[in-house]
Amino acid sequence: MWCPNCKSEYRDGITECNKCQTPLVEKLPIEVDTSRLEEKLALLRRMDTEQDMDALLGGNHAYVEKTKKYEDVKSTAYSFLLVSVAGIAFLILLFTGVIPIQFAAYMKYLMAVVMGGMFLIFFVIGIRSFQSLRDLNEQVYKEQADLTDAKRWFYKHYSAKAVDIIADIRESDELQQKYFLRTYFIKGALLEKFPAFQDDFLEYLTDLIYEELYKHEDA
Repeated sequence: MWCPNCKSEYRDGITECNKCQTPLVEKLPIEVDTSRLEEKLALLRRMDTEQDMDALLGGNHAYVEKTKKYEDVKSTAYSFLLVSVAGIAFLILLFTGVIPIQFAAYMKYLMAVVMGGMFLIFFVIGIRSFQSLRDLNEQVYKEQADLTDAKRWFYKHYSAKAVDIIADIRESDELQQKYFLRTYFIKGALLEKFPAFQDDFLEYLTDLIYEELYKHEDA
């Protein structure tokens, strides 16, 4: 057992450091570079609005879950195919006289060109959407695997209490300050372990872990 604060080692069965009264952990957390942490904290203490905080963080692009993207593309594919098939069927029934609507000859040909072309485009879009679902399905599986691996690794090494100790969270800190310091540390730890993750996915993963660790506190 180890103390995450003073790095003292203890035998099994002891749960609290007798030097600093900190709860012990099975393994010491991976050290993350926090050389700029004090500088960011000093800036953070002067911020009054969420807009200011976004400016400090440099903004971020919202991550779109692959599962949601898959369902959106699937819905698009079905919608365009159904509309195109229904539209082409309507034109066939109209020109064969099954649907008794009278038009001038030139109007029928105009409808055939304009509406037929439009429904053909819809059909092509639907087919291409279906073709892209295979790649998206692979991305969904990879996303789920990455989420599972990253969260399993993080929770194996850190708890909410450990993050607060390492990030030097104080009870007197404002919730906004705590959020910044916690997410700064969480993202840094994840980036060190999984350097191949894209920044928007790291932001998304960081928010997921934060919400799971501190959902009761922020409620």
